[in-house]
Amino acid sequence: MAMGVRSVVLQALGRTAILLAWALVGWGALLVASALANAFGEGPATAFARLMPSDASVWEWLGPLSVLLALGAGLVGATLAIAKRWRGGTNLEP
Repeated sequence: MAMGVRSVVLQALGRTAILLAWALVGWGALLVASALANAFGEGPATAFARLMPSDASVWEWLGPLSVLLALGAGLVGATLAIAKRWRGGTNLEP
């Protein structure tokens, strides 16, 4: 069955939004890893203070938003992995 133009456009927009969200998650993970690496040399207060925005610009808030998305994705992934293991879903036998 042929898809309508509207559904094709909506599907393309949806895939683009998911790609952008995962890009923000990846960027947030890199920011957290960088802050953790810098925390050893300059202290955690200075390293993690850079993650907070200095003014009310939208671009300044993308860093902390991406860090929160990365932490949220990590928590959801860990929760799903623990739940799968708790239910016994890690059986390797065919």
